[in-house]
Amino acid sequence: MTPQEQSKEIYRRMVNEVVNQGHFEVVEELFHPDYVDHAAPPGAPGGLEGVKAIFGMFRTAFPDVVFRIDDMVADGDIVATLVHGEGTHNGPFMGLAPTGIHAAWRSVGFFRVKDGKIVEHWGIPDLFGLLVQLGVIPEPAAAAGKPSELRN
Repeated sequence: MTPQEQSKEIYRRMVNEVVNQGHFEVVEELFHPDYVDHAAPPGAPGGLEGVKAIFGMFRTAFPDVVFRIDDMVADGDIVATLVHGEGTHNGPFMGLAPTGIHAAWRSVGFFRVKDGKIVEHWGIPDLFGLLVQLGVIPEPAAAAGKPSELRN
């Protein structure tokens, strides 16, 4: 297996085991002790505790959360990903009370792997689209009058 294939496999395991199954005990195996999340929410702890806290927040807010990897490319020590996430908002999320709404969102991420572990992350989740679905932000007026097939 090439180093790029190994890095992609580490990412796959993170999605399947940590995000989708909630097996936080493998965080130390998959993430470097010096891990830095450049996209962490304000106030989130750093390092491995931050990994557990952020994914724990998602699993609390969306207990049935499932991430699907739509695309993944590795070059050098970087893995670039496009992920589809979805779940039912049945727990608190970023200060929002549960809505019971099933929502879906996408996220683009870049992960740097060093010594067989994820050491850095930069990501851009579609929080705007998620908050629109949850009813926190009104749907933009420009999209509201268009047929639904043009909004997707």
